[in-house]
Amino acid sequence: MRQLIAAAISKPVNFPHLSQVVYPDDKVVIAADAFLAMRPKLLADFAAEIIAVGLTADDVTVLMLEAEQKMYEKPFRDALPAELQKKVRVSVHKPLDPQSLAMLAVAKDNSPVMLNRELVEADVVIPIERYEAKPGMGYFGMQSVVYPRFADAETQKRFLFSETKKNREKIQTELITEVLEVAYSLGVMMTIQILANFQDEITRIIVGEANEIAAHLAKKREQAEN
Repeated sequence: MRQLIAAAISKPVNFPHLSQVVYPDDKVVIAADAFLAMRPKLLADFAAEIIAVGLTADDVTVLMLEAEQKMYEKPFRDALPAELQKKVRVSVHKPLDPQSLAMLAVAKDNSPVMLNRELVEADVVIPIERYEAKPGMGYFGMQSVVYPRFADAETQKRFLFSETKKNREKIQTELITEVLEVAYSLGVMMTIQILANFQDEITRIIVGEANEIAAHLAKKREQAEN
């Protein structure tokens, strides 16, 4: 799997190589979605390959939810190369803890946009998530691994219950736009997308600029349908 990850990192879609984006001493946060967090060996492979572009392991933090950290931090560390096992940080997101949060921006309704402090204070954020062709079931398009996954509890609740609303499709469209706006405010353009089949077997990994990846995959789907 590391070979597949390395190949994807070496050929990003319309984006500089990762070595040109991150520099020694940069504080880098890997935002892992549930699909990745539940696969500690895969997460370890990603972390190792990201560090291999020229980073110091001490400057890399993997962000998880609390339940994921309790179950998967140890196997994640065990799967890392020996020289990295004690150096990579694992940080737990606590959406109800003000100390875990920082204000990123002000929303259109003048309410604060609260996001995990590690993300806000990072020099570089690297989102890694499973790609879905269509939003739904808690997925709000690319970068939803950043927001609402690592937002405050009130935001998480608002997104969670959006699917129960009568005008669900309209609300969902607005939320997808909100996700992209937050990612833009955070300065996140690059993303790593994991493509998997219905059996959760990984078929492809794509690294690059989110909009370009979306356009690239849409074109591939169109070609396959024709």
